[in-house]
Amino acid sequence: MRASPLGFLKKGALLLCLFAPSAWMIATIPPLWRDVDAYNQVTRDPLLATYWGHAPAYCYVAKVPLFLGEQWERWRGITAPKAEIGSTPLTDSGVGLLILAQHLALSGAGFYFIIAITSVFWIRLALALAWASNALFYTFAHCVGSETLSVILIVLLVGKGLRVIRSRDETRWTDWYIFAVWLGLCLLSRHINLWLIFLLPVAFLLSWAQNRAASGAGTQRWRRSLAARDFRQAVIALAIGIACLAVANFATRGLARKTRFYPHSRIGYTFLWRLHFLKTLPPPPRAALLQKVSARTHSNEAHQLVTLLGQMHLEGANLDTEPFTRRAIPLLFPNATMAPWEKLDIALNQMAFAFLLPPTPEHFQAARTDFVAALKMPVTEISSVLFETTAYYFENKDAMPACAELATFRGTSSETINRIPLQHFYFQLWKGLTYNKAFVLWLGSLLVLIVVARWKKVGAGPIFAFGIALTAVGLPMVASTCLLSEFIPRYGLPMWQLLLLSLYILVGETADRLAAPRLYSRIK
Repeated sequence: MRASPLGFLKKGALLLCLFAPSAWMIATIPPLWRDVDAYNQVTRDPLLATYWGHAPAYCYVAKVPLFLGEQWERWRGITAPKAEIGSTPLTDSGVGLLILAQHLALSGAGFYFIIAITSVFWIRLALALAWASNALFYTFAHCVGSETLSVILIVLLVGKGLRVIRSRDETRWTDWYIFAVWLGLCLLSRHINLWLIFLLPVAFLLSWAQNRAASGAGTQRWRRSLAARDFRQAVIALAIGIACLAVANFATRGLARKTRFYPHSRIGYTFLWRLHFLKTLPPPPRAALLQKVSARTHSNEAHQLVTLLGQMHLEGANLDTEPFTRRAIPLLFPNATMAPWEKLDIALNQMAFAFLLPPTPEHFQAARTDFVAALKMPVTEISSVLFETTAYYFENKDAMPACAELATFRGTSSETINRIPLQHFYFQLWKGLTYNKAFVLWLGSLLVLIVVARWKKVGAGPIFAFGIALTAVGLPMVASTCLLSEFIPRYGLPMWQLLLLSLYILVGETADRLAAPRLYSRIK
């Protein structure tokens, strides 16, 4: 059935609304950078970047627009910038194409998501306006770094997940395949996305529990049938999640098999930032804690690292990652002519597990303090930090030499870049909204949906369950990060993104039920 001209106009209006902030940013704001991590992701060999702990998807995908931009400038006769041996040269055209592609992908993902929520145009338009008013997603789309790809893929994953759980019949295998593709790419774009494999299983189990409770001992066979289907779907979703995790791991190692780079866990290296909480402890309790941790491990290398921690604290030495690893290498490997990074990572992992399994009370308290602070943090603080990571270049030019000739950094300073979010009202629109306030708003929307569904006598169980699952998965993503590393604002992105997507779904469904309750029976 062919779409009407009016339908094209409506979809065009939605796309225009969603892309408007992107167009303004492209015209006004220079491309942002996620400090040296983003630099390594786009300039180094993807296998090398993966070896150092970065998820591989962005490292590969970003190469395409960067290469096209470089070729475009060569075709125009512009001399290619000098690049380090084995690294990708950076050009304004290449970075510009990358940023444009990210904005287009975000707008497309947002359009797909909003179309999935409701079939009523005015509700879609209101949701698109709310989406466009929040700078969070758009600022990440304007930034070089793997979080950007993760943001886009999660939107697509949630949109497909909504269609899967909303279906009243058995989910088609083609839908499962598409969901598996998005989930697999999410796992390859950011390590913390591991939690997303529980998204649909939790939603289906909540729906199963609701149908089981409602069926009781009566004759509501259709309720029991729905419960059986939900449980079956939960098992399928979990199996798909585990398969995606296995395939993502196999793909990463398979790509590295014929090289000297072998990606491996670097949890221990990340955990060194979490150990900053030791500075807050008085010397006697700190010494007692380190002794307790040392007794937990049977690894001689981990014992030595814990002892080094205590020694450096007593000396008042700098305990950042570089000074610590610089002293740890000759301690653990006195005869090594080259730094054995993989062996060092194994030792650091063993030390981290001694702290983590289970977390000591002092460690747990530090993580809890960070998590509570994250809940009180305004959403605008996450996007503002991307300007700070861009300004990181000016004090670390030697670590990012290929950026020297880019428009973002030519003729400007760290102060100029850090002032950008203060100069534009758009970046301050949601300044007063903390996660705690947004959660109260989300809870109110959940209750309103329940009331409206009962009033209209239409089912809302699957949406109710999916909305809860989104928020329930987002919170442990950040809580686990607080256990593994010292919290910084950008780590709060997953819980904010999943809460906002859940909120949009609940509001859209409630408005949909009020505007056209019969639409619920349709498979969208």
